[in-house]
Amino acid sequence: MDRMTGLMTSCRRRSLCGPRLWLALFAVTVAWLVLGCGSSESSGATPSDPALQGGVLAPAVERPTELAGLLELPSDVEAVVFPWSELTVETGDGELWLGVLVANTEERRQRGLMYWRGLPSQVGMIFIWPEARARSGGFWNPNVPIDLHVAWLDRDGTIMELSTLIAQDATVRAPLAPYYFVLEMPHGRFEQLGIAIGDRVRIPQTLLSSRQPSSGDGS
Repeated sequence: MDRMTGLMTSCRRRSLCGPRLWLALFAVTVAWLVLGCGSSESSGATPSDPALQGGVLAPAVERPTELAGLLELPSDVEAVVFPWSELTVETGDGELWLGVLVANTEERRQRGLMYWRGLPSQVGMIFIWPEARARSGGFWNPNVPIDLHVAWLDRDGTIMELSTLIAQDATVRAPLAPYYFVLEMPHGRFEQLGIAIGDRVRIPQTLLSSRQPSSGDGS
């Protein structure tokens, strides 16, 4: 800005300001405007809220901003971010859309919904393992500030059983029969949405393809 002011002052002091001087003045003005705009934060920058991080898996195309502020991490706990995607549930009343956080790595499955104080109305978390085999290990709820409903799914996504996990409770809950996948939602949400035992959760192939090798989380 000082250089531009100097050029203008120089022009005033001369009886004739030639075209070269005006061209230089124009170039300095454009450069100053570009530098000023470049100092603002880019709209494509990674958000600071870990609830908004983790990217998107098809068929979803956009991560909802409604997740913002729902993950309350203690200062000494490192964030674990989850991809966002979508799936459908075949219910007795028709097909229902759900948004899901995808727990497709060992680290994500171990963290689960810890420190999430809630989720939007049609949002849950889907647990996917790298091997398509039956499992029998249970789930618990330490560091989860809300009650949860757990849907235990068969190989084809059929809901075999529902269990309740109490907030901050270390009691392990497991289904009577082995399962292949797990869908969690805040307690009471399945009932509100009309999702019941026998309904089928259709997991997109893109989510199944995102499964990463495990270093040995059992069950």
